Amino acid sequence: MCKKVIVTLLALAAFPLANAYADDDEMEIREFEAEMVQLNSSGVYADVDVKLINGKTLVVEIEASGLEPGKPHPQHIHGFNKPVARSTCPTAENDTDGDGIITVAEGAAAFGPILLPLVPFDLVDDAGQLDYQASFTINPGNLQPLGKRTVVLHGLTVNGEYIPSLPIACGQLVEVEED
Repeated sequence: MCKKVIVTLLALAAFPLANAYADDDEMEIREFEAEMVQLNSSGVYADVDVKLINGKTLVVEIEASGLEPGKPHPQHIHGFNKPVARSTCPTAENDTDGDGIITVAEGAAAFGPILLPLVPFDLVDDAGQLDYQASFTINPGNLQPLGKRTVVLHGLTVNGEYIPSLPIACGQLVEVEED
């Protein structure tokens, strides 16, 4: 009973956000997506959907599996601003010390610094699944062009120690073309 009430209240809370744009004749929506690839043999699979509404509202949805249950898994949009360059996902070549682990410092050469932390960093459920949805008001000059950005998920146990900053999945944002 309580769970049903909470789900209903959450649905009602989301309704005004969706409808806030429904009456706007001048509304511009650009959609982006990323199919994330695992990093550091994490076994993580994730899809990202991003909507940019009127150039200033960013709606981010991430569905991920294979994460460590009960742990926070920070996620961010990364990129380069000066100069604006394409952010990419790191490869084995980024493992500069050859230890088999791509750290944040090593991966930053490919994906760049954090441009937007996708907060809150929710705890992952008992099945290792993350279903993340959030809306942000952004300064367009700081985050765009979105087509040159990546989304990175973090957090992995290595040698018995959980390292929340370790990159575990990365995906390049690609604009969805209208049919």
